[in-house]
Formats: sequence, structure tokens, C-alpha cells
Amino acid sequence: MQPLRPLARLRSVMRLLLIRHAQTTANHEGRWQGHADYPLSATGRQQASSLANALRDEFMKDAITPTTLYSSPLGRAQATAASVSTAFSLPIKTLTDLSEYHVGIFSARTWAELEAEHPEAAQRFAAQRDWNTVPEAETVQSRAKRATTVIEHILGSHSEGDTVLCVTHGGFLQYLLAAVLGTRRVWGVRPENTAIFEFDLTPEAHAETTDSSEGLSTYRCRILRFNDTGHLHGLTRQGDPQAD
Repeated sequence: MQPLRPLARLRSVMRLLLIRHAQTTANHEGRWQGHADYPLSATGRQQASSLANALRDEFMKDAITPTTLYSSPLGRAQATAASVSTAFSLPIKTLTDLSEYHVGIFSARTWAELEAEHPEAAQRFAAQRDWNTVPEAETVQSRAKRATTVIEHILGSHSEGDTVLCVTHGGFLQYLLAAVLGTRRVWGVRPENTAIFEFDLTPEAHAETTDSSEGLSTYRCRILRFNDTGHLHGLTRQGDPQAD
């Protein structure tokens, strides 16, 4: 397979990077977060710095200037985005819809604590994996709608040639991926801390379907990176990357 980046420069496109926040103390402890907020761990601060430095060096090499940096309002995303903001002297635009989904009674608990405090809910979730049965959690329908709103906002607010970065959360990223890829269903994926998902697209190409020859082209919308953490090479990995 040939490298993707030279192909991406053949035409004017929007470049979109979806990025998960760096590791928090709760990630390290295997603790669910949702809307609960925890600071970045020492490892997380290193991850955020490595992410920012790698993007700066890479964009400089490719003569790319980021246009907009969006972030979830939650502290862990803001702290990660702050490193990127400093690297590019780019202000952070807070986008509420990039927030992690509310995990209800799972919030701020490890699985062991959840089994002890809410055994019926824990047992039900373990058996069914149905978030709609978790008390006080955001429904999966609401998550999907919110992700579609984010992608529609980005496509409607930016032009071809723009480079847009979004710092968000591991759980919600799965819904964003479904929205940007236009899949019939949501696919599960395990985003690592500071993982980069990068796409080239345009509003017109994103709206195309396989009913047209344009929608069948592999050049009009492209996946450049998917769950890429190459910038973390050499850093120690700790904790549970899924406790988000």
C-alpha cells in the first residue's frame, strides 16, 4: 500500500483530526469518569507534551497550519488541548458537544466499587452491555445525535484547506467515528490516550453515497491515521485506557 499523505495533497480538502485526551489519574486507577473530572497524571502530562511536539514537527514538515482547535469543556480534554494550543499559538474553542457521555451511577467508580455499591446494575451491564439500562447515563441515541451535530458543525463551519483539531474522549470518539465515516451502525474501538484519528474530506464528498461513482471513489474521502499513538513511543503505559 502506498503512503497516503502524498495523495492527500493532490486536491484541496479539509483535514480533520479527532484526538483522545491524555491519561488521567482516574484512567490510571481504572475508574470510570464520564462527566466526573480528574487531572492528568504525570504520564498524561508527558503524553500531552509528546502529542503537541509531534504535531508541531509533523505539520511544520508538511507546511500545514492548523486552523482551529476545538476541545471538550472537561478538564482532562482542556489540559491536553492546552499543550497543543501552546505548540501552535492557537486558541482553544470549547465545544460542549465534544464532552464525554455521562456514565450515570458508574461515574467516579472502579468496577469493584460498582459491584459493591450497585451490584444489580453492574451485573446487568456485564451481561447486556446496554448503556440505556444504566441509571442516569446518557442514552446511546443521544450520544449518536450529538456526534452527528459535531461533524455537521465542523463541515458547515470550515472550508477546504482548513485543518481542524478536536480533543475529545474515548467513549464519545466511537460515536464521532461513526458520524464521520457514515457507517450504518456504531463500531466499538478502543482509543488510546492521545490517539489520533485523521481524515481528509470535504462537505460534498462526505455527503456522497455508493449510489454514485464519486461515492465509490477511494480518493475523495480518506483515512490518514486511525488510533495512532506513534508519538508515545518510549513512554510507559499505565492504567486502564478504557476508564473514560
